[in-house]
Amino acid sequence: MPTERFRKRQAEIDTLIENARATYPLHWRNLILEWQSAKQDAVWLTYAANYLFFTAGLRWALDPFSLYTRIGAAEQPDFASDLSMLELVVLSHTHNDHLDPNLIKAISELPITWVIPEFMLGRVNEITRLHTERVLIPQPGLSLRFGNLTLTPFQGLHMHAGGGVPEMGYLAEFSGKRWLFPGDTRTFNLSALPHFGKLDGVFAHLWLGKTQACADRPSQLENFSQFFAGLGANRIVISHMFEYGRDADDFWDERHFKMVAECIKEFDAKLKVSPVLMGERITL
Repeated sequence: MPTERFRKRQAEIDTLIENARATYPLHWRNLILEWQSAKQDAVWLTYAANYLFFTAGLRWALDPFSLYTRIGAAEQPDFASDLSMLELVVLSHTHNDHLDPNLIKAISELPITWVIPEFMLGRVNEITRLHTERVLIPQPGLSLRFGNLTLTPFQGLHMHAGGGVPEMGYLAEFSGKRWLFPGDTRTFNLSALPHFGKLDGVFAHLWLGKTQACADRPSQLENFSQFFAGLGANRIVISHMFEYGRDADDFWDERHFKMVAECIKEFDAKLKVSPVLMGERITL
């Protein structure tokens, strides 16, 4: 039976959803305009943990996604027009907050190169039939080069005792910088990852344990913090907050970010930790 804390938080989330539905058109329009005119390496968050990049002259996306798909809306953006400058789309896994069927189908005829893990091909083919000559299947450890961007895929740590699906993580190198995108990490085992060397930054998808969001101190707080502090990055950017498709006990927000930021400092007091929310830009 839901607790009083759960019920109160769920009511708050319902209000947040309505506000997000009302304000998202402006968020989308602003970030698209910034991205289209970008001259400096940066990334924009189109939803909770979905990325639109401009790096070293290349416009690309990792798990492109629109809020409209997640919470439902009568009118979608004109994805094909707004994203017509996309040159590359990279996918990580099939969960419903990362794989956007509406967006993917809308841009499927654009001259885009697609990086799609083999375990996702069946699901993507159900959505739309991409031109096979434009699809690359990433292999862990084998780097892919796109202009001045190099992507090195690796097996993500998404599987855990409570479930999970296969996932591909990516190391992105551009403009002399190295940024890590390990994805929805659920098993906090550094030894299971390749050695990446020194990193300029890492995007950490906030998750502190299944059904733990209403807890005073979530069960995976220390494990999450120690794991990301141990990756050797100069900077940690926390995303995966305000994912509106989740119930209150799995809904991560600023309260959880503050917990993580304080806990990470216990492992590395000098490490820079910052949040990023839907619609915001991070300079890389």
